[in-house]
Parts: sequence; structure tokens; C-alpha cells
Amino acid sequence: MKTDALMMVTISLILLCFTGSALAEDFTYRLSANTDALDSEFTGSFDVSDSRLTTGISGVYDTDDYKILFLSALVGNEILIDGLTGGLGFKGAWGEAEKRNYDGDVLNLGFTFYAGYDLSKNELNNYPVTLSAGFTFSPEPLSFNDTKEFIEILAECSWKVVDQAAVVLNYRYIEIDFKNRNKWQKNDSTGYLGLKFFF
Repeated sequence: MKTDALMMVTISLILLCFTGSALAEDFTYRLSANTDALDSEFTGSFDVSDSRLTTGISGVYDTDDYKILFLSALVGNEILIDGLTGGLGFKGAWGEAEKRNYDGDVLNLGFTFYAGYDLSKNELNNYPVTLSAGFTFSPEPLSFNDTKEFIEILAECSWKVVDQAAVVLNYRYIEIDFKNRNKWQKNDSTGYLGLKFFF
């Protein structure tokens, strides 16, 4: 029953991503890496009424530690001051993780929260820099297979060197609780350097 419900939600997210991409007004593609991991993301955004809907697909590969694919849908708005945006939505994760002799399947749907600040929209400091952060939490009722609970924290600083590209520093913290075999936990905290393209 749980798996069927998750599959329906996942299929809905996939359809939303592809529908959103077809109608999107703005696209971004980011590719980041460090000595052990590769992190990539593709998003499409478009206006819906007074808000902005952003759909995306991303993936992270960390040698033999974990391989996770993410699908997300987020509704955001400018809040309080020029350049500051906030958003709420859903983010699903599917993949696998390993830790010494343990391994487990990752499958969950989480609530995601986002905030970003574009310094180029500040009249006092017109810098082509954007700071952003995101938080995703999937409690036990929305976690399936081996996964008991899932937390992800993202932070990013991008500096637009030209109109269509930016240099990116990003950070990801992942914490996954598993319930298979002996209960165990996978934690990882990683920084990346990469490029982001706008088109």
C-alpha cells in the first residue's frame, strides 16, 4: 500500500517535471564535483499566477557510499525585500547507500523548504552573487523500503561571471536512518565546486 502510494506520487512528480520543463521560461543546469563525488541538477521554472513554479531533477554519486536521484517541485515567491525569495514544495529521493558491511535502499518523499538572496537586486550592493539554502525532511510515514527517515540540507553560493554562466560553491548534508537488518544511519557532509548555466 505504501509503495503504491509512493509510486503514484513519484509518477505525478515526474509528469510535473516534464510538463513544467516543456512550459518553462527559464532553465538552469549545474554540474559540481569534488575528489570523491559528482553532483548534477537540471531545473525549469515558469510563472504561475503570482508565484513561480520550479521543477527539477538532480543526482548525486559519491563513489561507493551512495547514489541518489532526486525529483522536486517547488512553489516560490519574492518575500519581504527585493532579491529575497522563499519556497515550499516536495522532493522525492530514490537510490542506495552503503556503510561498511551495511547497505540499504533509499526511497522517500519529503517536504522541502527553500530560501535564496540575489545580491544583484540590492541597490546598495549590486554584486552578481546569489546565496541560497534548502532543507528537506521525510518522516517515517513518507519513507519506504529500507528507509526510515531522510534529511537533506543544501547551501549554495553562485557568482555570475557572465550572463549565461556562474561559478558555484555548494554544500550538501545527508542523514538517512535505515530500518533493515540492524538499524543503522548514513551521514555525509560534502562540499563541491562547479559551474551553473542559465538558458
